[in-house]
Amino acid sequence: MEELLAYIKPAIAVIPVSKSGAAIAATAVDARGYARAAFLFLTGAMGTGAVVTCSVTESASSGGTYAQKSTTAALTNLAAATGLNKLYAIDVPINSSKPYLKLYGTCATAAVLHGAICLLYRGVNSVDPNLDTVLSQYVRKI
Repeated sequence: MEELLAYIKPAIAVIPVSKSGAAIAATAVDARGYARAAFLFLTGAMGTGAVVTCSVTESASSGGTYAQKSTTAALTNLAAATGLNKLYAIDVPINSSKPYLKLYGTCATAAVLHGAICLLYRGVNSVDPNLDTVLSQYVRKI
């Protein structure tokens, strides 16, 4: 029986939070050993006039300087009128010399409930996703 989690590694990218007038509080994702990363960005309630932007940044080390990966792989101007309660995806290749990834963006004007996970996939060199270090609970039926 095939299992999706045998081929991907989930990672927290943004812990769910409601923010306004501030940068997204992202967590660094260690993508070493993977070829691609799909960030799933979720929005919930958005205050009147709220706008969110989000893109992927990369760095050579987890505590290093992060630079925008690509201006074409970005979510721009997700407005309250049409952007609330939605799921968005940004899928990018991983640069092996800059394998640490972070979402960068802002929640402007009014509060935005948001969060994100990253799905790392196309593991190279048979990377073990070690789900015990990532998931709080893993339930499956065989």
